[in-house]
Amino acid sequence: MSKFKYHILIASLLLSAVLWISLNLNQNYEIEKTIPVKIKINKPFAVSGNIPLNLDVKFRGIGWNLIRLFTSFNLEFTYDINSKKKDQFIIVTKEYLDNNLGLSQNLQITGVYPETLYVKIENYEEKYVRINPNLQINCMDGYQIVGKPELKPDSIKIGGAIDILKMLNHLNTKSMVFDKVNAGISRKINVSDSLSNILWFSQSELDLKINIEPTAEKEFTNIEINVTELPEDKEVLLIPQSVSIQLKGGVNQLAGIESGRIKAFIDYRKILSDSTGSLTPVFDIPPGCTVISIKPETIQYVIKKKY
Repeated sequence: MSKFKYHILIASLLLSAVLWISLNLNQNYEIEKTIPVKIKINKPFAVSGNIPLNLDVKFRGIGWNLIRLFTSFNLEFTYDINSKKKDQFIIVTKEYLDNNLGLSQNLQITGVYPETLYVKIENYEEKYVRINPNLQINCMDGYQIVGKPELKPDSIKIGGAIDILKMLNHLNTKSMVFDKVNAGISRKINVSDSLSNILWFSQSELDLKINIEPTAEKEFTNIEINVTELPEDKEVLLIPQSVSIQLKGGVNQLAGIESGRIKAFIDYRKILSDSTGSLTPVFDIPPGCTVISIKPETIQYVIKKKY
């Protein structure tokens, strides 16, 4: 008997849910949906102007019809241009969507942002640009990045309006965060799509490699100091003429560094502006290494005139 009542309860709950959904989906609602912007144009022309990647569109209609926005419609703002010359014009976004999406009378667009697109047509051009990794890498304690993140290829060919290409010297990858890293990273990464609707990319997927090693320390001795920007009629006596430094870096990285790879400099212009009589050298060290200590910490100097 209790089992029979249990099934009746389940059936009642299901029926109530169906009736509640049916009742509510027959009401009018307003929702906002983001749709991509695609503008197609024939070469040798390209689209310029501030063209967004997406439009924010507000729809109003009966619940059942609004569901179709997620199941039946291919929602895109696709605008085809067949141009024969450089030109500029305005697209009223709501008007265009009303005329081209094929919505029923029970489904209406109540607002679009932005309301207008300012399209400029320019000559098409291509060029190579460098790709910069847009990464945040958080290593676990005792590990660190060795060298710089590597991208293959490190540059790609892009095509688009000549005025846009003139302002572009590089593109970024998509932003990525790596947390609690304790091993090397090797994966695919995409170029940022912030201009993908108006630019052509020779490829959008790149190979990313990041070398991660356990952290270690190593001392390098007898690093000779050079004076840079020294006038021909001057010479500088350094006291002492060499230093020792303690470097922090990857364990394999430090093992492969010879003392001759590390350079130490003092800029003559810094000597002229100095009032203390001693300076700390600047070091050229491998990427990913840091200087922990210097012995001695400062270098005294004597300026002499050549005869």
